Amino acid sequence: MTPAQQQAFYDAAGFHSSSLTFDLKLFVGGSALICAVLILTGLMHLLNSNGPWDKMIFVMSIFALSFILMMIFAYVA
Repeated sequence: MTPAQQQAFYDAAGFHSSSLTFDLKLFVGGSALICAVLILTGLMHLLNSNGPWDKMIFVMSIFALSFILMMIFAYVA
């Protein structure tokens, strides 16, 4: 894309920032998603046990992870 086309794309899409800032936001959001998937795969072993404490820790961890991801995505947006 030419610089004029890039600027027209950013203006039409509502991005009021430079392409570096947009790329940085995409990198942070993608990294957050990858880390969340890795954390979820690590937490899956808690579901295999029959202990209620492990299941409660899993649910609390899911809520904490969703809150942290919400904060990261709100910052990125």
